[in-house]
Amino acid sequence: MPLLTPTKGRLKVITNSGIVGTATPGTGVPSNATTLLDGAVTELISAANNTQDSWGISVNISATGSSATPAEACLDILIGGATDDVLIPALICGYAGVNQGGYTYFFPLHIPQGVRIAAILASVRTSITSQVIVNLYGGSPSPWRTGRRVTAYGTQINNARGQAVVPTASGGAASVTQMTASSTYDHFAFIPGFQPATDSTLTPAGTINIGIGTGAATEERIGTWWFTKTTAEDCTGPTIGMPVFQEVPAATRLTMLASNSGANDAAYDGLIYAVS
Repeated sequence: MPLLTPTKGRLKVITNSGIVGTATPGTGVPSNATTLLDGAVTELISAANNTQDSWGISVNISATGSSATPAEACLDILIGGATDDVLIPALICGYAGVNQGGYTYFFPLHIPQGVRIAAILASVRTSITSQVIVNLYGGSPSPWRTGRRVTAYGTQINNARGQAVVPTASGGAASVTQMTASSTYDHFAFIPGFQPATDSTLTPAGTINIGIGTGAATEERIGTWWFTKTTAEDCTGPTIGMPVFQEVPAATRLTMLASNSGANDAAYDGLIYAVS
């Protein structure tokens, strides 16, 4: 077997994370003073600071949760300027603690030089400030195919939630929830979003295995991730925060597969993010 030959070059990262210790890393993105409405559009990386074409973007979201409090939330990543377009829709991020890891997603997307990156948050909680870290990766040839669009699959219950998902409890074989009967585009990369919902007392602490399935009733599992929850109402994931790369044609059924290590909480919801 021939050895892989690395591409020469230097990985360059544009980020809003800062370089000094802080309890509020990244940029504070507020929710609205009215529950479930979008908060203010908040710039994460300015057009002037976006000095390269990038082939990937990672997003970390924390500080959306609070102990003993329902805390569903969704964040949109925007691109453009005065009239922003949605680059990544409805990133589920509720119940994320402060400095507890939060939610981390990576997408193989082309981000042009000279455009700003912004975010907008909807939450069941009012007047909170989430913390969002964005990294843009470039400076060398892309190690993989890159896309221009992320599609979120699943019927959202409201502006801060995804589609209802009921995991199999106590380590049983995963339940199957259809997120779409027919995908809209040809896709090549997938990652799930998942969060607790409507519950102020998450118990017991545990981990939930989330998979993505493609195809008919005997779907093929194409990836596996983990989400962790604690009795302090903190949720983190997906672990590992990388997508699975697999070409899946348009008009394909997509499902979410879910298995909980222990008893279920009041509710959960999820979405599948697919890159094209």
